[in-house]
Amino acid sequence: MGQGIVLFHRSWGLAIALVCVSPLAYAEVQDYVQAGIIKVVRGDVQVLRQGAAQKPAQASGAQAASPPSTSPPVIVHVGDRLFSGDRVVTGDGAAVGITLRDDTLVSLGPKSTFVLEQYNFNESSGEGNVAVRVVKGTLRYVTGLIGKHAPERQQVMTPTATIGIRGTDFIVDVASE
Repeated sequence: MGQGIVLFHRSWGLAIALVCVSPLAYAEVQDYVQAGIIKVVRGDVQVLRQGAAQKPAQASGAQAASPPSTSPPVIVHVGDRLFSGDRVVTGDGAAVGITLRDDTLVSLGPKSTFVLEQYNFNESSGEGNVAVRVVKGTLRYVTGLIGKHAPERQQVMTPTATIGIRGTDFIVDVASE
């Protein structure tokens, strides 16, 4: 009888610990929920996660990725996932096409650096917000559902200006210094 009580208490202790820790783990994973997917790659395109490079997660499987690591930059492939905070860099003669979860389309030309500063999208309500930074190079941006429902919830930042998006299709060209 005594062994049964000890086993019962251990089981409940583990269950209580899991319930207490689960919200913390869930909150951390939410920071790494997929924002988009790489649809087209031409040439040398790399991704750096949250300021630290990490191999892009493949499109198949779960939508959450592990937190950033300190691995070196890696080449992006079609089907790789993009996350809020990711920095995408294209090489000489390279280009990349990205589709975000709300169907926003982002294209980068050669020698471009783009940061997906913030991306949130609720698929059931259609609400969200997107903030991107063009560090250098050329970006073409075609708004998706967020832009159609709430254009004021989109922002494109450059080294010299922040643009509130009201249109649906535009190009930004930032010269390197």
